[in-house]
Amino acid sequence: MAPLKNVTVVGASGNVGKPTVDALLKAGFNVTALTRKSSSATFPSEVKVQSVDDGYPSDQLIAVLKGQDAVINLLPPISVEQHNSIADAAAEAGVKRFIPSEFGSDTTSPKIVELVPMFGNKTAITKYLQTKESSGLSWTAVVNGAFFDWGLHSSFLGFDLKTNTATIFDDGEAALNATNLSDVAQSIVAILSKPEETANKFVFIQNIKTTQNQVLAALEKSTGKKWTVKNRSAAEARQTGGQKLGQGDMSGIPDLIVGGIYSGEPAADYATTRGLSNDLLGLKEYPLEQLIDQAIKA
Repeated sequence: MAPLKNVTVVGASGNVGKPTVDALLKAGFNVTALTRKSSSATFPSEVKVQSVDDGYPSDQLIAVLKGQDAVINLLPPISVEQHNSIADAAAEAGVKRFIPSEFGSDTTSPKIVELVPMFGNKTAITKYLQTKESSGLSWTAVVNGAFFDWGLHSSFLGFDLKTNTATIFDDGEAALNATNLSDVAQSIVAILSKPEETANKFVFIQNIKTTQNQVLAALEKSTGKKWTVKNRSAAEARQTGGQKLGQGDMSGIPDLIVGGIYSGEPAADYATTRGLSNDLLGLKEYPLEQLIDQAIKA
C-alpha cells in the first residue's frame, strides 16, 4: 500500500482530536480538519480547514475528501447513519484508510456490548466498514480502554483531584485498562505509518492495567493526603445511566460507560482476552506511580 500522507480529521477539536492533530503534524502528515460550517473551532496554522453543512451532506463530503489518503472520524458514535454516510463518502472519494470513532472498551466482545448497549452503535459502524473493504477502503479500529489522564482530570474514573475524594465501585478490584490521550494519538500515527500491518483489524493498546484500589493508593502517596472514599455499585451506575439515556438524557452516558469499565467482567480486560498491539505500534506500558505523578503535575 502506498504511503498515507494526506489525512482528514473529523471532530478534530475534541478530547482525542486535539492531541491527534498535534501528533500528526509532528510526524509530518498533511492534516485537514473537516468541520461543520456552524463550528467556531480553531486549529494550528499548519492545518487546512474544510467546512461542510451541519448535516454532513454526501456531495460536500466527497468533494472535500478527494485526494485524501485517510479519514479519522472522531465524532461521537450517536448516529450510525451519519458515520456510515461519512464512510460512504470516503470510499467514493478514493480514501484508502478509515479510522472509526471506536477508542474505548472492547466492543468485539458481545458481553461488553450487553453491559453497555450504546456500544452497539460502534459495532454496527465497524461492521459497515467491513462491507467497504472490496471498494478499496480499509479500516483500523482502536481499543484503548479508558483515557487515563483525561479520566483523572475530569473525575470520570471516580477520582476527584480537587477534593481528594474517590468513588470506589464495588470492591475496587476490577481491572482498569487505560491509555493516556497522547499515546492514543501516537497509535493513530503508527497505524497510518504501517498501513499494511494494521489493515482491516482492531488494535488493542494500553499504558497501564491497574485497579481503583491501586490508583487510590498511588494518589494518596503522590498527594501526601488521606483521601475520602465513597462506595458505589457498578451495576447501579449502569442501571441509572441506562434509564437516563432511555429517556433521552445524555447525562446518563458517563454512568453507563464507567459502570461497564468497573463491571469486573473478564471480557473487559482486553489485555488478557485479546492481547496487546503495543509492540506493533511502538507504544509502552508505564509504572502507575509515573502516570499518576504526570497527571497531577499537568
